[in-house]
Amino acid sequence: MPAIPDRFSRVYDDIFTASNWLGEESLFFNLGYWKDNPQTFDQAGAALARLVATEAGLGSDDVVVDVGCGFGDQDFLWADEFGPKRITGVNISAKQVEIATTRAAELGLSDIVEYMHGSASDLPQSDASATKVTALESALHFPSRSRFFDEAFRVLAHGGRLVTADVVPLANEHVSSRSSRLRPLEKIVHGIFTTGRQNHTNAEEYRQALVAAGFKDVRVYSIRDYVYPQYTEYVSRKLRQPEMRRINPLIRSFYGRRGAALWAPWLDYIVAVADKPSVGDGL
Repeated sequence: MPAIPDRFSRVYDDIFTASNWLGEESLFFNLGYWKDNPQTFDQAGAALARLVATEAGLGSDDVVVDVGCGFGDQDFLWADEFGPKRITGVNISAKQVEIATTRAAELGLSDIVEYMHGSASDLPQSDASATKVTALESALHFPSRSRFFDEAFRVLAHGGRLVTADVVPLANEHVSSRSSRLRPLEKIVHGIFTTGRQNHTNAEEYRQALVAAGFKDVRVYSIRDYVYPQYTEYVSRKLRQPEMRRINPLIRSFYGRRGAALWAPWLDYIVAVADKPSVGDGL
């Protein structure tokens, strides 16, 4: 068993429990992809999972390693709609691995989907053992994205593909002049949404890190306009429902419209697609 960073494991085991106050039928914890006007948080979470799968080109021949898999909702959707040969979810939270494994069994997917306790910085997969590696809104919590990129490159077979959906700092040139007057908020927001200073990389720096890890045909593009505004609006409506009064006031403030007005202007939301060169490409 690879060494698991204790402090990250504790965060997931103690804070992110098997409940979801936003969803009704899922345990998605991503911010969702709202481009085609999904009506629920579950639908938006599923739309983001489909976007990642589509960019990965998931198909029946694929062996997928899903890093930072949470409670497995995207894996279940991929197994059902894209039919890959195998999906292995890797998570630093032993509790989430246990819950996801139970859910896969209940859905009759144990022959296709499995879960392992492991770190993104030291994946428990052998070299060249996967065709696709995914990280759906999880890499922002990794100790080091660069280390994860190296590990993804290692476990991918030649011609394999890495796809991430990730929250990163918005490059300064894209921060509005109105927001830039509140510059002290920038470091606070970045500290909340990433685990370490080495992960404070904007979209262009992200692309450069993937190239440095050996990937080719790297594409990094922003979908922030289809994430933060719609997510904030949905959460604000949800919080007006009587049953939402039980939610911690700090959480309500942070994710509501007023809180998001402080943190969303400093954040980008990107999708990154990167290929490991084929055998004939010099590797």
